[in-house]
Amino acid sequence: MLMHKARTLRHRPELLHRRELALAPIRPAPSRTLYARPVHAISGDAAASGALAIVGSLGIVGGTLFAALFVLEKQSKEALVRKISQLEAAVKDKERELAAVRAEVDVAKERTKENEMYRGRYGEATRDILKLERALELRDGQLESFMVVAQRQIAFLESQIKELQKMG
Repeated sequence: MLMHKARTLRHRPELLHRRELALAPIRPAPSRTLYARPVHAISGDAAASGALAIVGSLGIVGGTLFAALFVLEKQSKEALVRKISQLEAAVKDKERELAAVRAEVDVAKERTKENEMYRGRYGEATRDILKLERALELRDGQLESFMVVAQRQIAFLESQIKELQKMG
């Protein structure tokens, strides 16, 4: 394989120049790093090849960057979709709770209306009870006075019976 390259390099001198550049020791330039090649030593064909290599590298980097951004966007989109679905579920739960609370409020309002209706009736019933208690007290008082009168009459009649028994 090396012989094939050597034969190819002999027939094509422009490739030989490249090989010499590749094998030549690199002299550090004062403004460049240790591994930089001098710009004046690169021919037009080598410059085009270097430009193609740079463009290819940039294409690879750009493609990788695009793929990374796509994956990142997809992951962030999936996370946002999950978050949205969680929030929608929470909203549905809150709506159910709100409906239950509204139903309880409606029941409480109905009970309040019933209580208002019964409140008037309760006031009337309380007045009637007080009237009946007074009437009962009057009747109890009358009954007690009747009992006292009846006991006196019984005592009087018993005393008359005793007197009649003594006489007779």
